[in-house]
Amino acid sequence: MNQSNVRRMHTAVKLNGVVLNKSQHAQLVLLNMPGPPKNRKGDENYMEFLEVLTEGLDRVLLVRGSGREVITIYS
Repeated sequence: MNQSNVRRMHTAVKLNGVVLNKSQHAQLVLLNMPGPPKNRKGDENYMEFLEVLTEGLDRVLLVRGSGREVITIYS
């Protein structure tokens, strides 16, 4: 695991702690899902990051937009 992945995992652990602290009685936790890695070699680390991020949470919904959302006056 390289230095960048170590920092990313450290971030996931800290963020998980904050979410657990703030949402301990929540029935559902909504989290913005980080974008997947650009190359396929990072898939395993990405899945591990998501596991660490959501560890100890009963129900989690990871939400990710396409970046092409459109808001109109008709919506």
